[in-house]
Formats: sequence, C-alpha cells, structure tokens
Amino acid sequence: MKIQTSIQQRFADADTLGHVNNIHLQEYFDLGKMELYHRILGERIDWRGINLVLVSIKTDMMRQTRLGDDLCVESWVENIGNKSMSVGQRLINKADGVANAECHTVVVCFDFATQSAVPFPDEWRTLLTAWLEEN
Repeated sequence: MKIQTSIQQRFADADTLGHVNNIHLQEYFDLGKMELYHRILGERIDWRGINLVLVSIKTDMMRQTRLGDDLCVESWVENIGNKSMSVGQRLINKADGVANAECHTVVVCFDFATQSAVPFPDEWRTLLTAWLEEN
C-alpha cells in the first residue's frame, strides 16, 4: 500500500520564476518517509537510541514542480533486509495524477550508542514484514 502525504508548499520553496528548487523536493520526500515510518512503526522510533538513518538516495525529476501545484508524496516500502530497507516514493501533481519526480532510498537500522548498523529490532521487523505482506 502506498501512503499519501499532502504537501504544503512555502513561498520560499520557489525561485522568482515559480520553479520549486530541487532541494525542496527532497524535503517533500522526507515528509513522506516520516509519515510512512509513523504509520508502520507508530511512536516506536527513539531518536537517541536505535534509529533509521539514510544511507543512499536517488532522485529522478521528470518535469518541473511549480509553486502552487497541488502535491502529494506517495511512499511505500520496497523491500526489507536484515539491517536495511528500501523505500520508493513519487511526488504527484494532483491536478493530473502524473509524477513530477521519483525517489528511491535505502535506510539502515543504526545504533547511535555503538555507532554501528544493527539488525531491525524484532518488534520493528514484525511490523515491517506485516506491512509489506499486506501491501
């Protein structure tokens, strides 16, 4: 299942021509990832202990995003490994349903106390696996 996150643009997201700067597209994708994590894992992420960290990101822009576009980000889990998972996303212009950009990321389960990648906690793995199987 894809989770949709509505995007509220800010005036500062765009240049004088009304084109949204590509760096802000990454912020839009981050909003989608946060909602995805919250929907699957709930309040289980402890930013001081074991957490998810971004280790790889690839974004393709297919067309311009403009200030005033009615946007949403679709996010989904593509696959789950032992210590990492990949997340797919699309920035959709709601006016025509076409993707302005696509993003694929890899996140790793990371223990900040030991500064190392660790396997997903059992509770997270259960929730992530159930989500992937249901969707």
